Amino acid sequence: MEIVDILSLLSKHPEGSFLEFGSFNGHSFGICDITPKNPGWEMHPDTDEFFYIIDGEAEITLLDEGGPHHHVAPAGTSFVVPKGIWHKPDAPNGAKFMYFTPGESLQSDADDPRSAAR
Repeated sequence: MEIVDILSLLSKHPEGSFLEFGSFNGHSFGICDITPKNPGWEMHPDTDEFFYIIDGEAEITLLDEGGPHHHVAPAGTSFVVPKGIWHKPDAPNGAKFMYFTPGESLQSDADDPRSAAR
């Protein structure tokens, strides 16, 4: 067993770094100190994705058949993005968060990745 100080780990890397810090049932937990720069759309076709906001405030936009849905998650909150939903995390004022994504990740810079092939 290893105890990891995730805030200390984040402080040793540049903002915007996505870092894996621990294994759980063969999959990795990660942390990020996201900057206002948006990393683009992502989607996980075979698994849900868990987020826990450590510090700051994260904004997440989900794209589904009903269109874009914007949500704000302050420090101390968590949420799950369902599998197969394109989503875009953002943090205009910065945020630190932990995530767990046990499956494949697809990325897109398209305005609407639901119709774009990449």
